[in-house]
Amino acid sequence: MAWRKDSGSPQGDHLRKRDLARLLGTGVIVTVCVMLLGIFRPALYVHVEHKAFDVLFSQTRLREPGPVPVLVSIDDRALNLLGQWPWPRVTLAGVISRLREAGVRNVVLDLVLSNRDQTSPRVVLESLLKASELARTMAGRPQVELDFDQALAQSLASVPTVLGYKLLFSPSTVQQPCILRPLQTDAIVPPFFRLHEAQSVVCALPALARTAVSGGFINAAHDLDGAIRRVPLMALHESNLLPSLTLAMVRLAEGKDAVLGSDQDGGFVQLGRNRIHTDAQGNMLLRFRGPSGTFETISAAEILEGPLPDLSGRIAIVGPTAAGLGDNHVTPLDRSFPGIEIHATALDNILQNDFLRRPSWAVGAEAVSVMVLGVLSTLLIIVGRPLTCVAGLVAGSLGLWSASLWLLDVPGYWISPLPAVFVLVLNLAVLSLIKYGIEEHKLRIRSQQLLHTQDAIILGLTSLAETRDPETGGHIRRTQEYVRALAQRLARQPKYRNVLTPGTIELLYKCAPLHDIGKVGIADSILLKPDRLTDEEFTEMQRHTILGADTLADTARHTTHGAEQSFLALARDIAVSHHEKWDGSGYPYGLAGEEIPLGGRLMALADVYDALVTKRVYKEAMPHEEAVKIITQGRGVHFDPTVVDAFLESETRFRDILTRYS
Repeated sequence: MAWRKDSGSPQGDHLRKRDLARLLGTGVIVTVCVMLLGIFRPALYVHVEHKAFDVLFSQTRLREPGPVPVLVSIDDRALNLLGQWPWPRVTLAGVISRLREAGVRNVVLDLVLSNRDQTSPRVVLESLLKASELARTMAGRPQVELDFDQALAQSLASVPTVLGYKLLFSPSTVQQPCILRPLQTDAIVPPFFRLHEAQSVVCALPALARTAVSGGFINAAHDLDGAIRRVPLMALHESNLLPSLTLAMVRLAEGKDAVLGSDQDGGFVQLGRNRIHTDAQGNMLLRFRGPSGTFETISAAEILEGPLPDLSGRIAIVGPTAAGLGDNHVTPLDRSFPGIEIHATALDNILQNDFLRRPSWAVGAEAVSVMVLGVLSTLLIIVGRPLTCVAGLVAGSLGLWSASLWLLDVPGYWISPLPAVFVLVLNLAVLSLIKYGIEEHKLRIRSQQLLHTQDAIILGLTSLAETRDPETGGHIRRTQEYVRALAQRLARQPKYRNVLTPGTIELLYKCAPLHDIGKVGIADSILLKPDRLTDEEFTEMQRHTILGADTLADTARHTTHGAEQSFLALARDIAVSHHEKWDGSGYPYGLAGEEIPLGGRLMALADVYDALVTKRVYKEAMPHEEAVKIITQGRGVHFDPTVVDAFLESETRFRDILTRYS
């Protein structure tokens, strides 16, 4: 739908300027609204953006996981072999000892060991207060045999181990002593950061935490849809800056402490040679290596029972993966992703310096793209045709999607294409609707102008007939009104309800004046003769029906517009058949009954009634009552019976029309 300039009149130019201003103003409003949407980010918008991220990320090239992380899973096989979870701590100590024998550099426990092992002999002995003889018997045993927690602590001391604990962000009534090992940074947390602040902690037993070299919280950052796309690297608790389990792993591997800062890409954690970019909450955006099972995974049962693999220099992450243990999460690539693989992904991202980031300038870049594309799409929709607009929308959306995909895949920047796509789609929808309304309004005006022109032409033609017979003008106007009155009355009958629609009645009303157009071809000596016509003259007079029909048919052949052809066809039927009679005795073709077009049957009664009640050169006017009697007598002979019935039901209206247009 190309934008076409109106006529050169001042009014046309004014309308064009007004419509352009309306379209431009709407485009600006849509653009500003989408910009605000991207800045304030309501929950529904964020949810849709997360889904867009998932689709984009699934189209990126997946990187191979590095050689350092290895997962030791407490899976269904291990549970079948060693019994239900939780295992005795001595069993877990055996796993750690075997990992040390396999040559691992560090062990990370994705477990919160906050309570004493209730299966330890010491705990059992303490509960058996009356079994003094048994207590004396066990008193000389080594502590590692009596207390499984001690056995686990001894294993933890044999290999550098990172223990997990869990942060709680609501007050807890349970208080326990915790050894948390916060980050020892001299720098104050920069103003850029607004870190998560925990209310309490569920931590490992002090006996275990003392023998472990480090610890970190295991919390992940679930988004509104329940999926994990980010993990927090730091959090606050009682003014202490606590590391995540992942950060504690890297901290141990690098042997250096963390330094917080910010640059053009936002916040970061500097840990030796590793600069880890985060958002203001300290969350790192993960670059997943693939679905569940991407990292090398060894069952704890294999570690305990089978030959040991060579794990020299690797970091072993021990944690549950069995479905019944409830440590599975939703990620962009998988609906069931074990927690230890999330830690492995974060660790691998940092060690390979290959992670995603949402830079601080992302919102500004998205706002600029919305503004530019909002203006361009508005101009395109104003001047372009529909296919051009759709092609522009598709090309723009594909370009945005491709650019976002490249940024996410290569440099690792997450710049959402969603707000720019929104402005393209909304502009196309809203502005096209407004543009359609403007064009529809113009079309309606042009249609009204055509109808007025059509009416003027009809009146002009009837005026031409009136120049031949002065009585024709009033006759034409009255019969036009009679036909509409009859048609509206007939339309109430079920037989004609679907035939005589308001549109059809309006066409009949407009066509009626053309019924005697053929009289222009009749000689004045016959047309204006005051006496009775001879047989030869009457035969010539009958030709006006054929002349009128031929004229209208020839006009119809010169038009291709369906509505005009329909109008002229109906006018032709009336012109040729309004002197036919119900019994077949009429002219020019002797049609009978419903062979006669409905328009002709209506005009036949209207024509005769007007001829009876008005004065002509060859007769005086007849009273209305006598005309009604004559028409009633002609029911089923001259006239269609149903048309006569409609006339009798509306004769008062006929009398009013006669009075008004005499």
